Amino acid sequence: MNKRFHALAPALCALLTATDAPALTAGGIHAAPVRPRAAPVSVELSAQQASGGAALADRRLADAAQRREVEAVRALLDEGIDVDAPQADGATALAWAVHWDDLATAGLLLAAGADANAANDLGVTPLMLASQNASVPMVELLVRAGADPNAARPAGGTALMMAARSGDATVLRRLLAAGADVDAATRSGHTALMWAVAERHPRAVALLAEVGADVQARTAVHTPRARTIVREAKVLSRFEAVNPAVLPRDGDRDPPRPEGGFTPLLYAVLAGDAPTVRVLLSAGADVDDAGPDGVTALMLALVKRHEELALLLVAAGADPHPADAGFTALHLASATGSLAVAEALLARGADPDVRLERPQRLTNSFEIGVFTSPGSGRLTQIGSTPLIVAAKSADGRMMRLLAAAGADPHLTTDDGSNALMLAAGLGKRAATDITYYAWTEEKAVEALAAGLELGLDVNAANAHGETALHAAAYHNANRVIEFLVDNGADIDALNAAGQTPLRLAEGHLICCTTFVRHPAAAMRLRELGADPAAGIRLTFGLTNYGDRDQAAPEPRGPAARTGR
Repeated sequence: MNKRFHALAPALCALLTATDAPALTAGGIHAAPVRPRAAPVSVELSAQQASGGAALADRRLADAAQRREVEAVRALLDEGIDVDAPQADGATALAWAVHWDDLATAGLLLAAGADANAANDLGVTPLMLASQNASVPMVELLVRAGADPNAARPAGGTALMMAARSGDATVLRRLLAAGADVDAATRSGHTALMWAVAERHPRAVALLAEVGADVQARTAVHTPRARTIVREAKVLSRFEAVNPAVLPRDGDRDPPRPEGGFTPLLYAVLAGDAPTVRVLLSAGADVDDAGPDGVTALMLALVKRHEELALLLVAAGADPHPADAGFTALHLASATGSLAVAEALLARGADPDVRLERPQRLTNSFEIGVFTSPGSGRLTQIGSTPLIVAAKSADGRMMRLLAAAGADPHLTTDDGSNALMLAAGLGKRAATDITYYAWTEEKAVEALAAGLELGLDVNAANAHGETALHAAAYHNANRVIEFLVDNGADIDALNAAGQTPLRLAEGHLICCTTFVRHPAAAMRLRELGADPAAGIRLTFGLTNYGDRDQAAPEPRGPAARTGR
């Protein structure tokens, strides 16, 4: 077992040390995976076995150090073997001694003239390994032997960055005392301070900030290639699902969003690390730090559901008004149900009627209005107020809070959709749509009750003629249907495609290609008095369902059943 581990150790070492820059992931910031070179299998070679080639013989010292065979190392050094002869991946005997944190062997090799700066094929030096191990004695030994604290890997990673990842303040002090550049950055702009933040080491963060690390340092910004919607439009145009009026004015592209540009504070917020956030703010970090897409530290805290951290930022003076991202912190607090944060933002002067201004990414385009039409159950979210966003999440408490703070409940999105329609499910793709968080029929009824209390018209229709009852019919929401009908909803209201809620329950298209029926909802609507002859019924083979001539009602009665 030990032999197998020893054989794999160079590969494991390479994997642990192969990354210079942090990468964003679901749980925070970790080293981006890099596939290491295959590690050579260690083979014991005697002098006689190795006599066929000096190159093979030279590996004996590194192999012995890898196997932690100190006596073999001494014997080979006495033979006069090349002390810096590397293995196939560039690892030297000194690198292995440092890897094992073997001070005695490392001292022996250095005394024999080992190069303290010899790097493996990935650019990893012994000092980097010692820093990663958080080994203070080994770091001191290597520095005394002339190890360069500013030696960098090809992508720019240094020993100080590895020490920051380990979080050992003493190692950091030793490296800084040896002249390590506290603000050295990788090609992507990541610094040691960012690494300490990413790994949640507030003491290391405080030390680096104390010695002058730039708390406003920012990673590189890049803009990914814009994603075209032309292909989607060509496919969907025959279903009359594309609304050309809302396509981006600059052509057929979803506006590209810049990525990167993170600061230490943004990384700390992403990790939900309140102690580190406090350290950075005390060191002068801007509480209103924002990425190139306009998302501020406060917004990021809300997106990641770090409510206590969001409250900390508000208390530290975070501005509730920035809207460069196309939305505000109050929109996010409303969407996520963060009542305490919403109250704090309103107390600091947040506008309760601020509008959502910018279309989101193509993946959300069904909600933003690029692909909308009568009978699609979609809407534009442009123009949404925080109260409308709260209604979308079926959060009646948030709706009442915003209304009490002066929000106008009668405002609508740009296509005329109001809070009742959103609460009933208009625009929701499915019951599991994560953009609706914990949308349930029970919550929807509570939100609808709040909307009616605020004076909203249960029969209001948007630009597509869709009402709250149409929205409920899309999602088989019988409790919502019953509540709306009990409160005066027109059960036979026609949308712009000539469909009643019953017709939608009998069959409608999702994403213009999937035909869905809700027999239970259709039955309940009939029981509540829906006219079975009203409106246009969609058939599976219909492609242009907005055309009344092509969408004639299916025949009923004996002839329909017999096919005559």
